[in-house]
Parts: sequence; structure tokens; C-alpha cells
Amino acid sequence: MDFSIENAKSFVRMLSMTLGSYAEVTLSDTNHYLIVENPILPEKVAGTPIGDDERYFLENIELSKLPFVVNYKSLLPNMTKLRSSTYFFKDDNTGEIEYMLTVSINVDQMLHVRTLIDHFINGNTLEKSKQQKEINHTPKLNFSLPTIIDNIIAEGEKRYSTTVARMTMKEKQSLIREMFARGVFLIKGAVVEVSVKLGNSEATVYRYLKELENKEKRQ
Repeated sequence: MDFSIENAKSFVRMLSMTLGSYAEVTLSDTNHYLIVENPILPEKVAGTPIGDDERYFLENIELSKLPFVVNYKSLLPNMTKLRSSTYFFKDDNTGEIEYMLTVSINVDQMLHVRTLIDHFINGNTLEKSKQQKEINHTPKLNFSLPTIIDNIIAEGEKRYSTTVARMTMKEKQSLIREMFARGVFLIKGAVVEVSVKLGNSEATVYRYLKELENKEKRQ
């Protein structure tokens, strides 16, 4: 493919200057970061190995077929919330990913700004219900991901007096909705783990998650 690292460097720099210091912009190949502008973590520099997100795209056959992936959420080890989008540069002959350009927004900073704006508009602090909503959307990392999912499934089996294998699609959707509310899907690999434990395809889980995200935006 006609790909110039020098041109890419200029493009990445332009993006970082346009989006500002809260937006990290990176360019990587399939192994290492080549360019890092406005790093959210200081240890992420050119030459360091790619992160979990990039590796996940390379390993996931369905996602690697897409031209790009937008607005996916992730957590850094220090619990910083990110909203990211990645564009794939592919080999013209094989269609395989060669380079990835990623823009990641530090959502924690935006949430703080939103809180200040709400305070000035409403004349008071956030209501307890809104605070609780934010808490529920933060992953509970006291246990491993499989344990968290198993606990939610066990609650559902007790609630519906059946096993997960015998649940209807609506009942399974209620479990996914509960996991979404508790922030399970902010943890890397959650969709794969949930699809296996519920006995549904990853595409089915992704489709319902998209519906939940759209519904949340309308509220």
C-alpha cells in the first residue's frame, strides 16, 4: 500500500493539535507504537509494545475486517476511562491490518467538566441518583471478570428459577443489561466472556449493547 511514515507523522501531529491535550493520538504497526502524541500514560512512547486494544483487533477476525472501529470504551490500569476510535491501514492485496491510528479521549476529564456545568445550570450538586448511576457504571474489580459475570448469571438464574441454558432471549438480555449497568463491558474481553457463558454469539451481544448505548444517549 502507498503508506508514508513521514506523512503519517504529520497527520498524527495535526490531529493531536486539533483535538487538544485531552486526546491521545497514536500510530502503531502490529507490534509497537510508532508515534505517540499527548500520551495519557507517560510510559507509552514510540517503541513500546502495542496495548490490549490493538492486540484485540488483530486477534478478532470479525473486527479486523472493518475499516475502523469507533467509540469503544476501555479502562487504563489506573482506572482512567477512555473513549477511543481506531482506523486500520491495510495491505491492498491481503486485506490484513498493517498499521492502526487510534484517538483516545480521557473521559474522566469530560465527566468532571459535565459535573461543573450541571452544577452551574441547576444551582446544586448532582442528585444522589445520578451519583449512584456513575458508581454503577464503574467496573467492580474486587473479583476476576469471570467471577463477576458468574455472580450476575447466578442472580438471574435465581430470579427466573431456571438455568442460563434454558433462559429465553429476553431473560438473557436482562442479564446483559445488568452487566452493562455494572460496568462489566468496560473491562477488556468482557464481550467474549459473556457470549461464551450465555451461549450466544459475540455479534448478538454487541448488537444488544449497541441498543443499550443508544437508549442511554436518548435519556
